[in-house]
Amino acid sequence: MEKLRAHFSVWLAKLVTKLAGITGWVWLVKLMRRLTGTQVTVEQMMAVRQAIKENSACKLLIFGVGNDSWFWMNSNSGGRTVFLEDDDFWLRKVKKRVAGIEAYLVDYDSKIEEWKEMIDKPELLEMKFPDEVANATWDVILVDAPTGWGEGTKGRMKSIYAGRKLVSESGHVFVHDCDREVEIAYCNALLKPENFVKEITAVDVGYLRHYKFQA
Repeated sequence: MEKLRAHFSVWLAKLVTKLAGITGWVWLVKLMRRLTGTQVTVEQMMAVRQAIKENSACKLLIFGVGNDSWFWMNSNSGGRTVFLEDDDFWLRKVKKRVAGIEAYLVDYDSKIEEWKEMIDKPELLEMKFPDEVANATWDVILVDAPTGWGEGTKGRMKSIYAGRKLVSESGHVFVHDCDREVEIAYCNALLKPENFVKEITAVDVGYLRHYKFQA
C-alpha cells in the first residue's frame, strides 16, 4: 500500500506540473508547488512564463534543473528549452524522471569568495558551454544556479555573466535569489539598472529580478 501511495504521489505531481505548464492556471501552479516543493513562488513563475509566451517559438535557457523543470518544458511547448546543471548526480536523477529533457553538464570552476576579484575581469567569468548552447541566442534566460548560499559554494558570478552574453538583443534575463549580496552586485554590474524591469520579493525563497534588453 505504501508503494502504491508513493507511485500515485509521483504520478499526480507530474500530471499537475504538466497541466500547470500548459495552462498557466494559477491554482494549478499553486498545487504544483505544494506537491513538488518548488522554491520559486507562483508570482515569480508566472512572470517568467509571461516572457516565454511573448515568443511563439521561444528559446528558453535555464541554469539549474529541479522539480520545476517539467513545468518550464510544458510552458514552452512550442519552443526549445535547455537546462544547464553542474551537479552530475542531480542531473542524472532529473533526466531519469523527466522524459525528453535537453540538459547539459557544466563546470563553473569558481568560488563565491572570489566574487569581488572576478567582477571587473571578464576573462575570469568566461566558461565553456556545449555548442548547442554557445552557438545560439536565447529569448528568455533564468539564472537559478549554481548554489550561492555561502562560503564554499560556486556562486552565480559566471551564470549571470553568461546570461548577459547569451541573451538575444531583445531578450529577458531573470535572476533568482537577488536578496543576496553577490547576485545584487553582479546584476547591477552586468545586466545594468537601465534594463531592470521589476523585482518580485518573497519570504524565505529569494527575490527574483527581471531584466529586459532592447534591440
